[in-house]
Parts: sequence; structure tokens; C-alpha cells
Amino acid sequence: NKIRELKFLAGEWDIEVEARLSMQGEWESSTAKSVARYTLDSSLIEEEYTGSRQGKPFLSKTFFAVNNMTNKFQRVFIDAPHGVLVDFEGVQSGDSLIFDRNWQYANGMTIKLRVVYKILSGDDIVVESMRMPPNSRACDVNGRMKYRRRK
Repeated sequence: NKIRELKFLAGEWDIEVEARLSMQGEWESSTAKSVARYTLDSSLIEEEYTGSRQGKPFLSKTFFAVNNMTNKFQRVFIDAPHGVLVDFEGVQSGDSLIFDRNWQYANGMTIKLRVVYKILSGDDIVVESMRMPPNSRACDVNGRMKYRRRK
């Protein structure tokens, strides 16, 4: 079962967060906690994230699964401030999982969203969130989270 390839995500985590809201925005540092566990008869991993952004609570859920038609990883993300489901499709490349999604804003502009999970060890993961503006080949990193497994 391909979802077992993501077993490294399961567990309890302490997280160091660096995030910014826009390309030229100020970086904000904070800490967060996460609990990720298998659910639905081990066909899904559900992550519950608790942290803060701009001095306010920041809560999110992320679901990981495998599309049984394409055999690709799936990631669905929702956060309390925005309340919108963002679904990604992903592949494993070496020691990283790369999830991409083309996203269209209300004004019609489309960007690529990318989230990369880099496995440093069984107890350390770095997750980077990025955006790629139209007609660009470079990704703008807007979030970097260092996960460390709680002992």
C-alpha cells in the first residue's frame, strides 16, 4: 500500500516556523505543534497543526492519501483563517515529496503553489511552501517549517 511510504509523517512534532504573507513581506518567526496519524482504516494520514501567525491562532489540517487511479500522492490543506480547501498532487523525488497545484486568484491570475517535504532523518523534516508567479521559473518561498519529532 503506497500510503505506507508516508509513514515518516506520522507522529507528534514540534515545529520552528518562518513565514511571510507576500514576496517582499517581513519574515515572522513562531513555533507550532503538529500531530499526524493514520485514519480511515490506514488509508489516510491526517495532520492537525496548531500555531500562530501575526499574533493570532493559526490552525490547519492536512490530509495525505494516494490517488488509486494515478498512483500519485495527494495532499489537501485547509487553514482556519482562510477556510478554503487546497488540493495538491505529489511525487517522491529522492528524499523529498513535491506537491504542486495551479491556483487561480479571483482576479484571474494563475500561479503555481508548491509544497516540498524534505526528509532529513526519521526525526527531522523541513517543509517549504512556495509560489511561482506567472512567466517565472523561480519559486518564491513564503514558508519554511522545521519539524522535529517529539521524544
